[in-house]
Amino acid sequence: MTITETDVTPTRVLARRTFAVDLTPGDGRNVDLRIAPYGERIVHNDGLGFVPKGVPYEEELAPGLFDHQLNAANRVLVNVEHEEGIAGVVGRGVALRSAADGFYGTVRMLSTPAGETALELVNEGALGGCSMEAYFVKSLRTVDGVVQRVKANLRNLALCRDPAYLGAVVLGVREGMEDETPVLLEEKDLPIPFDAELAERIERLGLEVPSRLKMAHPATGTPTPEVGTPD
Repeated sequence: MTITETDVTPTRVLARRTFAVDLTPGDGRNVDLRIAPYGERIVHNDGLGFVPKGVPYEEELAPGLFDHQLNAANRVLVNVEHEEGIAGVVGRGVALRSAADGFYGTVRMLSTPAGETALELVNEGALGGCSMEAYFVKSLRTVDGVVQRVKANLRNLALCRDPAYLGAVVLGVREGMEDETPVLLEEKDLPIPFDAELAERIERLGLEVPSRLKMAHPATGTPTPEVGTPD
């Protein structure tokens, strides 16, 4: 497929894309899901596809668009239907991985009133969609006019009801991360610095901040992830 244009989209323009979800009830707090299906097309008109806002265009997500964030799951927060602010946070990312058919993640639902309500709605199947909030960094347009998202920064995930992409699914709800294969990280794979202000807000709410976020790398002062399974 021939590429005709390259677009470096402004990184501060937040884009939202919603996916269908198949729910698997369970009693745990960790929710496994496919965040972004690769190669599936939708029609959008948000002005981020080489055409003015309001003009429809086709979009698809290219393999690897979030791969640079594989070791930064802790920076991804979960809300319900794009509710803004710290009060709207109902979960946090604990693991991210890329596969041939899409980008996958595991999120941990918080033990807060809002987190409990969201988890109950997930288990009951009331929330039928998963929406990603991301900043598109690099996009390509093919000769047939399809805009391919090549690189993007994943910011948040929103549990919601109305799907657009059909390929994202909740794979299950589990109790913990005991069955995860340990991941050994090299120096080059250290995550980007954690938002200290956000960590302080989480602590003020009485929530536990993962231990990896409290440990600073001796050379850089940035958080050092523990070797083994994610928190």
